[in-house]
Parts: sequence; C-alpha cells; structure tokens
Amino acid sequence: MIVAVQREIEAKGIPTVLITVSPEDSRPMRPPRAVHPVGHALGRVLGSAGERDRQMRVLTEALRQFEFQHVPGTIVDFEP
Repeated sequence: MIVAVQREIEAKGIPTVLITVSPEDSRPMRPPRAVHPVGHALGRVLGSAGERDRQMRVLTEALRQFEFQHVPGTIVDFEP
C-alpha cells in the first residue's frame, strides 16, 4: 500500500524515499528509493523516542538518496 502511494506521488513529479525496517517485505514492491536503518524495529523506523541524533542520521541518509540514481527495488542498508 505504501509503495502504491509512493508511486502515485512520483508520477506527479515529486521524488520520494521509503524508510523500511523490513527490507525483505519492501523489496518485492520495488520502491523507487528506499533505506533500511539496520537494527530498527517496527514502530521505531527513525529510532526510539528521545534519540534525536539517531533520528537525524536516519532522515539525513534518507534525504541523501535523492542524490543517487537507483534501480527501483534497491534498498540501501546503513547503520545509524
């Protein structure tokens, strides 16, 4: 469902990036851009409450994906 919304937004010319904690479930949907913060759990995609620095690292990495041309379905793993 999320990737379907992402595709509709992309079709309007607005780039998007998916932050996923379940890359094995997201990969078959071939999101245009996606990052996987390794070690994060469902419900804590950006990190736990109060972890401002970690949350900023995840958001920064997600925004960096706009600099690169990825094949749809590519999910970039990183350690926040």
